[in-house]
Amino acid sequence: MVVSDFSIRPQIFIYVTDEKLTATIEYLLYGIEEEGIPYQIVAVSAQEAVAAAYEAAKTSSLSTGVGCDGQKVVLHYKNLAPNQPYLVIDRYQTVSKKQLKAFGSNCARLVKRIPFKDLEENE
Repeated sequence: MVVSDFSIRPQIFIYVTDEKLTATIEYLLYGIEEEGIPYQIVAVSAQEAVAAAYEAAKTSSLSTGVGCDGQKVVLHYKNLAPNQPYLVIDRYQTVSKKQLKAFGSNCARLVKRIPFKDLEENE
């Protein structure tokens, strides 16, 4: 059983499988910032986004984590099954900046327990 360390500042942990991926999620970070929730990016040795997101959620005192592996970005909540994340964007580098920002907003909105933004492109 993993117990959250409440001495850690309340924030969403974002676990990336490669430090270079931080630049690819810039708009996701803007979405989180816009909602006013702090975050921290950590490079981890996980091989894929779902596992990284679950570990991030277990570490966060907010019970919310994001994982990124270069193919997917994943939002996970610590009370969900490890292989059943809350939201996933596959091939996230091909979606619009607006969609990636909305995904980031939704990461923060899960913490705030308010309705999510629509991830569908409205042109």
